[in-house]
Amino acid sequence: MPINTGDVLKNQYKVCRKLGWGHFSTVWLCKNLYKNGPKYVALKICKSAPMFTAVANDEIRLLQETRTVNPNHVGYKNIVQMVDTFKLISENGVHNAISLEIMGPSLLHLLMQSDFRGIQVAAVRRIIFQVLRGLTYLHEECHIIHTDIKPENILIKVDENYIKKLIGQMERFSEMGVDLPRSYVSSEFWTKQESSLHDSEEDIIPRFGEHRASSYPGNMYFSEMTNYRERHSQTDFSTPMWVSPNIEIKIADLGNACWVDHHFSPEIQTRQYRALEVILGAGYSYPADLWSIGCLAFELATGEMLFSPKGSSEHSANIDHLCLIWETLGGIPKYITETGTEFKKYFANGHLKDVPADNLRIWKIEDVLVEKYKWKRLDAIPFASFLSSLVEPDPALRATSSQALNNEWLLSTDI
Repeated sequence: MPINTGDVLKNQYKVCRKLGWGHFSTVWLCKNLYKNGPKYVALKICKSAPMFTAVANDEIRLLQETRTVNPNHVGYKNIVQMVDTFKLISENGVHNAISLEIMGPSLLHLLMQSDFRGIQVAAVRRIIFQVLRGLTYLHEECHIIHTDIKPENILIKVDENYIKKLIGQMERFSEMGVDLPRSYVSSEFWTKQESSLHDSEEDIIPRFGEHRASSYPGNMYFSEMTNYRERHSQTDFSTPMWVSPNIEIKIADLGNACWVDHHFSPEIQTRQYRALEVILGAGYSYPADLWSIGCLAFELATGEMLFSPKGSSEHSANIDHLCLIWETLGGIPKYITETGTEFKKYFANGHLKDVPADNLRIWKIEDVLVEKYKWKRLDAIPFASFLSSLVEPDPALRATSSQALNNEWLLSTDI
């Protein structure tokens, strides 16, 4: 659907600038011309093709649930909420439009700002506490599985002055006839290279996927390292970046979410945050989100992904992923290796197929924190224990979001 800066949609939303795009939609920063409701919104306009309309309708139903089921729940404020939904008509057909509360940069931007050094532990606690609170609302009140917890989908709350400043910059650049530099108002990923005006979304989206699949492009510790042991043998990481312990965040993007009793896809989650049971085809529920939070917490604290599997001519990305999990957890219980529709591809008699035991080096999270990041053992033990409760290989034994909120590490200082 053709959209231009200055357009007024639904006689209510004045388009200020484009924030980003996705496979199914474009996202615009808009000013709400009505007195009721927030002054600015992020307006998501979906493609009109029947497949995209169906996906948008699912997302709208999920967002309506999070908005209405229990606004008094403590985790409600940690979910990006829908403001409004309506339809727009163009020469291409009917488009679903979803207005969402405007947010600031994502945690991926925060990690990039830190030069992938990670952030200080007090802020990690604060962020993870809020993510768990939001997930408790999704799981226990809304009965929704997010399925895609990762840094890009956790957004930082900003005030109206931040938005006004952004719009002021846009207007000044527009007056000078200069393109506005890329911002991080949305969770969308922007590459450093400018996209050609002739690039279609079909050209752009695969490149986005390639960037994410290869981890953080251009960073030697992620794009060039080929396995967990090599990455963690590096010793020249700097001190984590300070972030205000008062940081406020919200969970965004329910575009891939599903109901606990109605899944839309058997394969979920971005590769690096994918739970063991999903890899094995053993079904999934709320515990899959908790696995992703364990990966997220480690990444925020260290700047490195807990698992960053790479495919090769010798082994698939799934095999590499399972090797990394085995090394990090000190093994996988035999009964877990015999679950799911895919386990025979990867395991035989409780051992990884075609992977000699001598090739696996057990290096548990606690030891990685001490030996690689020079944490004090006294600090590493409770954090590693917290992470281990989230990346527990048996989903039935994995901590729930409510249980994780009462973890000793999370509560060891004021939140």
